Amino acid sequence: MSNRFDDENNIEMDIKTAFASWGKYVFKCFPQECRLRSFLSEDSLDDSEEKNVDIINNPFIDSMVDRDNLLKAVKQIAEGEKFATVVLHAKEGTDTYRISFKSICFDDDGRTVEAIGLAEQLDERLNESEMVNALGSNFNSIYYVDVDNNKMYPYRMNPSVRAMFGEVLESKPGYNEMMEQYVNAIVLEEDKLHMLLETSINNLRRQFLIKDTYQHDYRIVRDGQVQYCRAKFVNVSGVGELHKMIAGFSDISPEKQRELERIAYVDAVTGGNNYESFKKKLRDRNVSGYLISMDIHSFKIVNSICGVAKGDEALRWISENIRGVVGYNDISGHINADRFVIFFADDKINKVIRKIETINLQLIKVSESLKIPKIQPYFGVTKWEPGKKVEEAYGEANFAKNRIKERKDVLYQIYSQADTERIVEEKQMEDNFYRDLNDNHFEIWYQPKYAPKTNKLVGAEGLVRWRRENNEIIPPSKFIPLFERNGMIKALDEYVFREVCTHQRRWLDEGKKIVPISINLSRASLYFESVVKRYHDIARRIGIYTHLVPIEITESAAVDNDEIKSIADKFHGNGFPLLVDDFGSGYSSLVTLNMKCFDTLKIDKSLIDYIGDSNGERLLVHTIALAKELGICVTAEGVESQEQVEFLKNIDCDSIQGFYYSKPLPLTEYEMLLD
Repeated sequence: MSNRFDDENNIEMDIKTAFASWGKYVFKCFPQECRLRSFLSEDSLDDSEEKNVDIINNPFIDSMVDRDNLLKAVKQIAEGEKFATVVLHAKEGTDTYRISFKSICFDDDGRTVEAIGLAEQLDERLNESEMVNALGSNFNSIYYVDVDNNKMYPYRMNPSVRAMFGEVLESKPGYNEMMEQYVNAIVLEEDKLHMLLETSINNLRRQFLIKDTYQHDYRIVRDGQVQYCRAKFVNVSGVGELHKMIAGFSDISPEKQRELERIAYVDAVTGGNNYESFKKKLRDRNVSGYLISMDIHSFKIVNSICGVAKGDEALRWISENIRGVVGYNDISGHINADRFVIFFADDKINKVIRKIETINLQLIKVSESLKIPKIQPYFGVTKWEPGKKVEEAYGEANFAKNRIKERKDVLYQIYSQADTERIVEEKQMEDNFYRDLNDNHFEIWYQPKYAPKTNKLVGAEGLVRWRRENNEIIPPSKFIPLFERNGMIKALDEYVFREVCTHQRRWLDEGKKIVPISINLSRASLYFESVVKRYHDIARRIGIYTHLVPIEITESAAVDNDEIKSIADKFHGNGFPLLVDDFGSGYSSLVTLNMKCFDTLKIDKSLIDYIGDSNGERLLVHTIALAKELGICVTAEGVESQEQVEFLKNIDCDSIQGFYYSKPLPLTEYEMLLD
């Protein structure tokens, strides 16, 4: 069997006859002999209808711009390709033809011996170059869709699609049928329904009312791997109509991978590193240094006053200025909102602090340049060592930063391990508070007050202790400040007051000696709505006189706030004796002594410790004398020595509370004093 591909002119065919009129024709091809023969009607392959015409050096073929492509297509079929398609364009005029081949018989070497083909004139369809231009991109599969006749014609197919769907396309399927087969065969399961809806003719009609192009991204599974693809549709029918369109399909996995990496690692606002990128780069660095968490004081004001767009512009400027300070081995990133993270590859904290101060100065210039409210950062700093978890280090830096959140006079805070231990312990106390309160793990201890002239019990102060399940006692200094910060102190204060009232009622019923027992109210409790009525109702329900449960208010709270002064007056008006606690512990004012609602002045231990110093003693003498002249009783706190007791007795102090007489006592021990 001779092979005549070496002579491009030796192609035996009468193709002009086939294309003489509009229509489609099928033929036989013997590629090893380089012959095209037997053009038939589209409806029959019966050999009895063969029209054997063998003409070499056909002038009609020579008139085609793409005659070489026809030879290549025949050669592909000869070498065993199952399908091949070529589009021919006339050198003169606008006639366009498409010839498609399908191998049907092979020799022992897998080469094609016989094929059938389809010849079509395409004068009303776009040629391939026009379709590529219409799609505007390099799509590896391109189809012409005749919407009116529900037909789909391939112009370009990638090899894998041709292998899967070539035979289906050869049968000239409808568009919807072809899309359904394609989607069911290779589209990822969770994308199938959406793909069918988005690429349906009905949806495309709606989309083409808006613009002439529409694209949809989806995922396929090929060789067990998920790949990203894009389908693009171009309406070539004219405005407001849909009769014909071009469909292009392309693998966009590389593009999608770049996009996903950008989304994963590039901050959308600043264009720099996001937190994920920062973490990845830091983990890859095998150097020690310091990790810094940075925040901006009241940045929301910038967004509120100047708008979000201006705020985002400010964030970009901030990011650029930070990047201008970081060195080659340093890293910076934007977390979210006004939060940034920085790594300085320096072992010396002094160098890190200088860089922090430089950033602070740079950001002041940003405010001036953008004409926005002052940008004032604050920083948390922690040590970083290779192998440490980035999230852990960032958490440490955040914790340090949050300690100075309300301190605009402090630029940075360095983290210490003690901070972690304290925060863990505080979190445990918060988690256990309400459970232990309900289970009565909070105990009321009583510290007696004695009259120095008679050494008789004249009162006591109710103090709270927290007994854990392991019988450990947590001192108030650990949990009171915490509960004052988080608001839990209100529930604790009320619990203490209720327990003291309950004990007083029981002792009255048992005929024991009763003395007033004062309890402390925090600032948070004083601000509690209807606090006076609530405490008065508790005492009334339990059946205890209010004069037996005096209220202690710190001097700083009483003097600095008019609202608390008003609340103190209401307590006094409801029969509660009021005590000024911690007088002399800080800045003390004679105004306190002139507040008529207070019945007793409790002198702080810091003043009592002046006893033995002539100036301090004179201060105590005059303070107590003035209180007495105003009709205010005086209690001295923290008294520990006989010398102090004698001095206070001689200057007419009414009562003494301190270790000299007694430390705070648990309930059972205090009750022994009442017999």
